[in-house]
Amino acid sequence: MPRKASTQPSTTLQSIRDHAFTLFGRHGYEGVSIGEIATHARLSKGALYWHFPGKEALYLDCLTRLHAIFNEHIFDRMRAGQDPVSRILSLFNGLGTMLTDPRVQTGVAGYWLTPMRSTSPRLDEAQRAFEATSREVIVETLRDGVAQGHFDLQDDLEDMASAIMALVEAIILPLRHQEHGEVSAMLGVLARTLFRAYANSGDLVERARAI
Repeated sequence: MPRKASTQPSTTLQSIRDHAFTLFGRHGYEGVSIGEIATHARLSKGALYWHFPGKEALYLDCLTRLHAIFNEHIFDRMRAGQDPVSRILSLFNGLGTMLTDPRVQTGVAGYWLTPMRSTSPRLDEAQRAFEATSREVIVETLRDGVAQGHFDLQDDLEDMASAIMALVEAIILPLRHQEHGEVSAMLGVLARTLFRAYANSGDLVERARAI
């Protein structure tokens, strides 16, 4: 387990986590060394090891933090929605708010870079578990929408869930450079396109215009 020195303030740990999160987000797992993180945090490597036993543990901490940000803005809101239509709309609204979150403003594309050599199974398992759980939220929402007569997905439900997951990633990665108004406009178009294609009521398309 990582050791914590009694002489180190809690702000030191936060500094390590913040700088690591930014560096991994920009350069990926292989593009960052423990020495570089320590340098940015203005620590020695030995001081950093008081808090984390190695790069893998630190990266896993950052990856978990990224997943928590996605949940905060998108998937927890979907789970809390009262009906499937509002849950789908909260997905698009959540994407918009996430792009304004200062924690992702410096970029998070590095977390999608595939390492040239295999990493720990723990890292792969953490990412797969997050993706599976998130996809299930979308699948459940779409199923509820079909069951309640809001959407007519026929045989497209599973593929639509996968497409929405890909959409979430595609929007978060490149569009952070866009102005908030531009992002909102694009999200609105995507939401209305989805509803026009599969909604059983024109009223639902009008609800999507609120995005």
